[in-house]
Amino acid sequence: MQSENKFREPLIIVALTVIILYAISFVKIDYTITAINFNLKSVDIISDIRNDSTAEVPATGKLNITTPCVNEASLDFTNVFASAFSFFDSGFDKSGVLYELAPQAKSTPITGNTKQLSYFFDALKNAKKKTVRVAHFGDSAIEGDLITADIRQTLQDKFGGNGVGWLGITSQDIMFRQTTKHSFSNNWESAALYTSNPKGLPLGISGEAFVPKGNAWVQYETTSARRYLKDFSLVRLFYSNAKSSSINYYFDNGAKKTVALKTGSALQELVLKPESRAKSIRIEFPMADQAYFYGVSLENEPGVYVDNFPLRGNTGVDLGSLQEGILKEFSKYLDYKLIILEFGLNIAGSRNTDYSWYEKEMVKVINHLKSVFPQTSFLMISIHDRSMKKGSNFVTDPGILKLLETQKNIAKLANVAIWNLFEAMGGENSMPNWVNANPPLAFKDFIHFNDQGAKKVADLLTDALLKLYK
Repeated sequence: MQSENKFREPLIIVALTVIILYAISFVKIDYTITAINFNLKSVDIISDIRNDSTAEVPATGKLNITTPCVNEASLDFTNVFASAFSFFDSGFDKSGVLYELAPQAKSTPITGNTKQLSYFFDALKNAKKKTVRVAHFGDSAIEGDLITADIRQTLQDKFGGNGVGWLGITSQDIMFRQTTKHSFSNNWESAALYTSNPKGLPLGISGEAFVPKGNAWVQYETTSARRYLKDFSLVRLFYSNAKSSSINYYFDNGAKKTVALKTGSALQELVLKPESRAKSIRIEFPMADQAYFYGVSLENEPGVYVDNFPLRGNTGVDLGSLQEGILKEFSKYLDYKLIILEFGLNIAGSRNTDYSWYEKEMVKVINHLKSVFPQTSFLMISIHDRSMKKGSNFVTDPGILKLLETQKNIAKLANVAIWNLFEAMGGENSMPNWVNANPPLAFKDFIHFNDQGAKKVADLLTDALLKLYK
């Protein structure tokens, strides 16, 4: 028997799907889960062909859109196909040859209280003889040593130094960090500003603390990604609240060595030195709960060391919760001459663009850090451009513009220097140029820089910094 022809059924399903999606586009949804920075918004399936000429972004940075009525019978669907192919055509000239979409990056000076940078600049003059440390705090934009690594390389090339500096005991970025191969056992208890701290452990300078649960280990190994990170001759391990116990360590898979920890609640530094320059170290922690460990610093001769402190999902406000006492103890060992603060991604983007509370809290954070590091320069890096989808285009999220003004005011109230990364990128609607550059300088999320983009940001920053240095 000949089966019944069902060619109409797929057409009916497609038609019903389109009708349902079109109906859903009229449902207004605007819900934010702040804990994970997730926004759920309405989707307009005809936004590419809707007349949107009345949309405008006023000086306040708030987006006001008046949507006119749409006569579906008069829609020109050729616009849909033109929009669909515009992306593929954007990287080619009229002859079909691929060309580079150069970003509109430009040299942008550091502004604000640039005189406060004198602590750092004065220290640089003696960097060949005495180590100069820089702390780079930020959100996911600097995870994996992005931006930081290139700042470090430029400064070490000019002022000396050889080594990656600070590394945590465990880390969230080991899969994509190129400057150090980092591995560790899975029996560590951790607490951090970016996760939780149910036991109230005293968090260290990186906003983290780690406790071994017995027979734990960590290993650091240099890579060939950067010439100046090929080896180290000094390992500094930081810990506190140690019990009477010892750790074991091995340089380059060599003979086991054992050293006792100093007991007491105070922050301690354990210095481990190989007989000659080493490429790896493995440290074993045989006793459960034997101390609170914070991290290590891999170093060589004096020069500049730039420590990477990424706080994923953080606005920077939580830095104010780090205890003053333990920060002062870290300051004795690390003695930062410059602290860079690069936050904003995790506060911008919501429809609530009243950032007055953020301004107040970040001023407190900077003043808190100033009280701990009184002889330290401070530099804020502003929010960079971040795009949102509008029709078939990606445009600057209007919340970014408001936050940028807030950050300028934070720097003014806290009396510190600020570098306008938004302007250095090219200003409003510049992120698509970075995404579509050849090679690309940012990821397709239109939020994060890739490693090439991170290098460009670092180059722009260090250029602005060194222009002020005399």
